[in-house]
Amino acid sequence: MDRELFAEITTGELIYMGSAMLVGLVLALAVRLIANRLKARLLRRARTSIRAQLVNDVDGALSLWTVVLGVYLGLLGLSLLEDYLFVLRQGFTVISIIVVVYAVVRMQGHAIGWYTKRMGRRTGQTKVLNSMVPMAKRIVGLAIMAMGTLIILDQLGISIAPLVAGLGITGLAVALALQGTLTNFFAGLNVLTDGSIRVGDFVELEGGLSGEVDQIGWRTTRIRMFVNNMVIIPNGRLAESLATNYSFPTDEMSVYVSVGVAYSSDLDHVERVTVEVAKKVLAETPGSVEGYQPSIWYTDFGHSNINFWVVLRARGYGESWLVKHNFVKALFRRYNEEGIEISFPARNIFMRNAAAVDQPAEGIQESAQEI
Repeated sequence: MDRELFAEITTGELIYMGSAMLVGLVLALAVRLIANRLKARLLRRARTSIRAQLVNDVDGALSLWTVVLGVYLGLLGLSLLEDYLFVLRQGFTVISIIVVVYAVVRMQGHAIGWYTKRMGRRTGQTKVLNSMVPMAKRIVGLAIMAMGTLIILDQLGISIAPLVAGLGITGLAVALALQGTLTNFFAGLNVLTDGSIRVGDFVELEGGLSGEVDQIGWRTTRIRMFVNNMVIIPNGRLAESLATNYSFPTDEMSVYVSVGVAYSSDLDHVERVTVEVAKKVLAETPGSVEGYQPSIWYTDFGHSNINFWVVLRARGYGESWLVKHNFVKALFRRYNEEGIEISFPARNIFMRNAAAVDQPAEGIQESAQEI
C-alpha cells in the first residue's frame, strides 16, 4: 500500500488525500441538503423569515469551506509538502477568513434590511429607515471587509501598526483632496438622518424641478421626473435648496380645483351640485381617499364669474392628477345638465351721447360691439 507511484507520493498518501477530499465533498453536499430542508421548514412558518434568509447566506459559504477543509487535510498527508506546511496553514487560514467575511457581508445586508423594517413598523418611520438602508449596508460591508483584510495581513506576518498609521496620514491627505466629495457624503447623511426627504417621496425643488426620489447615494441624489428622465443632484446642493415634499409627513394630500360660475347662478344650488359630483368622483376614482368629505369655498368676485375652490383628497401626488382630471370632466358634464353657466371673459363698452358723436366714434362703437 505504501508503494511509491510518482514524485515521492505513495499509494497510501494518495488514498488518504482522495478520501479526505471525498469526505469534504460529501460533507459539503450534506450541509447544502440540510440547509435546504431547514430553509423550507422556516419558510413554511413565515414566507419572509429572516432566519431562512440567514441560513441561505451561510450555507453556500459553509459548503465551500467544507470542500476547502477536505482539500487542506488531504494535502497535509503528502510527505512531499512537509516543508510547506506553514504555507499551507497560512493559505487555509486566509481562505477561511475570506469565506467568513463573505458570509458575514451577505448576512449583514439582510439583517439590516430586516431590522429597519421592524423598527419602521414600531416607530412609523419606515420611509426614513428604508432610505438609510443602502448606505448603511455599504458602510458596514466596507468595515467588515477592512477588518478581514487587517486580520489576513496579521496572519501573513505583516505588521498592522505602521500600516494603520500610514493609513491615517493618507486618509488626511485624501480628505483634503476630496473635500467636495466628502461634503456631499456628509450632506447625504444629513438628508437621510433628518428624514424630511426619503426614497419614494415626490419633491419639487426651487426652480421648478420635480420628481420622485429614486435613490440617495454617497455623493448624489437621483430624482426620476414624470418624463422618466433621471436628474442627478449633488447632496450638498440638495441639502441647501428649498424643497417642497408632497409626500411628507404623509402621502395623502388635498387636491384644490379652481372653479367659477356666472353671476346669475344660485350659489346654494351650485354648492350642492358640486359637492355631489365631488363625492361621486372620490368614490369611483382609483387613488382617491374614499369617504373624505369634499368642500367648496367661495373666494372672490371675478371679472366674469364668482370664483371658488373645491377641496378633494388623494392618496398621493401622482393620484391627485387623476382625481382632478375625473372631477373636471364630471363637473363640466353635470353643470351642463343643471344649466349652471361657467362664463368666459367679456367686456361691455357704453358710449355717452351716442347720437352726437361723429363718424370715427361710430366706427369705434362698431368695433367695440364686434369685440
